[in-house]
Amino acid sequence: MGFFQNLFQRKKKQQEGTSTVEQGLVLKNGVYETSEERAAFVKSCCDIITEAKRQQFEAKKEYEVVTSYLADIQKIDLLPERTKKSIEDMARKLLILNEEREKMQRIPAKITMSQRMALEPYEDTILDEIKRMEENEQYLERINSDIRQLESEKASLDFELEDIMERDATGRKMLMIAGGFIAVFLTFLFILQEMTEREVQLPFLLTIAFGILVTAYFYFSNRKNQYDLKVAEQKANRAIMLLNKVKIKYVNCTNLLDYLYEKFHVRSATELKYHWNEYMRLMEEERRFKKTADSIDFYTKEIIVELKVSGVVDAGVWGHQIEALVDPKEMVEVRHRLNVRRQKLRQRIDYNNSQEDLAKRSLRTFRERHLAYDSETLKIMKQNGIEI
Repeated sequence: MGFFQNLFQRKKKQQEGTSTVEQGLVLKNGVYETSEERAAFVKSCCDIITEAKRQQFEAKKEYEVVTSYLADIQKIDLLPERTKKSIEDMARKLLILNEEREKMQRIPAKITMSQRMALEPYEDTILDEIKRMEENEQYLERINSDIRQLESEKASLDFELEDIMERDATGRKMLMIAGGFIAVFLTFLFILQEMTEREVQLPFLLTIAFGILVTAYFYFSNRKNQYDLKVAEQKANRAIMLLNKVKIKYVNCTNLLDYLYEKFHVRSATELKYHWNEYMRLMEEERRFKKTADSIDFYTKEIIVELKVSGVVDAGVWGHQIEALVDPKEMVEVRHRLNVRRQKLRQRIDYNNSQEDLAKRSLRTFRERHLAYDSETLKIMKQNGIEI
């Protein structure tokens, strides 16, 4: 009875461990038996915290810039009528000069004014932005490939775990059937001896021997199943841990690309490169019309000075968004785009904050469950600069 009871207890613990894995970073049974497993889990949490902090820092800096732009729009809206009219008059002259400049260009522009204005503030850094976007697109492709591979590996391991558990259950059923058969046959021999007084010692011994062989067979078969199950669980743990890290990288990379696409009004790095090449061509042609360009610079500087005097912080930006100073609808569109950018940054900050909190909670839970190895855990955390 003790043998069968142990089998059922192990089965129950395995099922409970499986449900624990589904919840996130915690491995099956919530306990790590080797120092390698413990170190891998703690390092994984530390890496997630470090990456989340970096992502938050970068997003918050950009968030402050976008917020400053929105504050400037509000200041422009509240300008005195005389100041606002002066700025609008200069902006209209600038628009006329821009139209004249466009007419002088023989080859029509292949990008819209909105796309062009999105590039102008980033002339000095656009090549780095293109490279950054290309690298992240390539990185996203590799992450997608890794996710597909890990999902396939996880599905295969889940199937293997189910198969092992099914074999184990079948073995226990067969053992019970064989035990019942032997018990019935022994009872039959006993009754036969009592009723006929025949000698049944040999069949009785043979039956006992058969029972021992059957029990031994199923015992060693169960041992093998338990070993195979442990190996498969370790592989599944590793696949899940890697999948957690890869999926977090996927979300961060997707959020970053989504933001960059919105920032430059494109759908890919190839499109951004095309826009930039076209932009450079337009700039080269504009240099041929020095007189018109000088006039544009003059009025642009006048507008910037007027805005600075009026308390606009990033006045230089409005030299590249003249239409918004004349057309209220365009100003609304600029505000909308900035709000969209800020919302995406907020989502990025919130997501990484939640990932940092999740990793910290996982580390706290890990330390509570592995008090005997707390010094080992703290050492790894200190090496990675993590404090909780």
